[in-house]
Amino acid sequence: MGFLTDGLVGHLSYIFLIVSSLMRRMMLLRLFLVASAVTGIAYDWIWLGNVVGVFWEGLLIAVNVVQIALLWHRDRRARFSDEERRMIARYFRGGTPGHRRALFDHGEWIDLEPGHGLTWQGEKPRWLTYLSDGCAHYTVNGVRLGEIGPGHFVGEMSMLGETTATADVAIDVPTRVWRIDRVKLDRLQDTNPDLFGLVAAAIALDLRAKMVASNTRALEVALGPA
Repeated sequence: MGFLTDGLVGHLSYIFLIVSSLMRRMMLLRLFLVASAVTGIAYDWIWLGNVVGVFWEGLLIAVNVVQIALLWHRDRRARFSDEERRMIARYFRGGTPGHRRALFDHGEWIDLEPGHGLTWQGEKPRWLTYLSDGCAHYTVNGVRLGEIGPGHFVGEMSMLGETTATADVAIDVPTRVWRIDRVKLDRLQDTNPDLFGLVAAAIALDLRAKMVASNTRALEVALGPA
């Protein structure tokens, strides 16, 4: 019992440190790090008289307080257009405002004219493209099979792996899109998992919506006219 009771505050400091490593949100991670450092200072100063420990724990607090202030400031400054807000409501409810702003800034909004190609069968797409309005159609082996309406991604399957596009996709009418370059997306996967996680979650939601729509159409065809 002495191990538990004699260093209770010291144990609490390490408990906070371990909990911080379990946090998926950066703000919570830093808050638990600050809590760990505060209890560590109390233990080092009151029970151990360890001024060296107090100094380094104090420095840890200062660094994390600055980082928390930067995160808070970034979230407060984040501003979004109407089309970005619609996209957030549909796909990017997770993350922080700062993360969403950073993700949009990694891509670009652009207007595309009819006939513009988005993917080519057998090739890796350069862009992950989101249709904000307008529509596109997809063709396999020269046969037009269907349309992709607003509110959906194009090229998502190839972006999450090393596969090539399974269809040609081209714009049908003047269309507003947001797109992010494949190279940037690959870099985010390595350097900023939080932003890449937002994209991966959005793609999963979009694939689910497409699957539900496909199953609904198949059921309507199977049942035939009412």
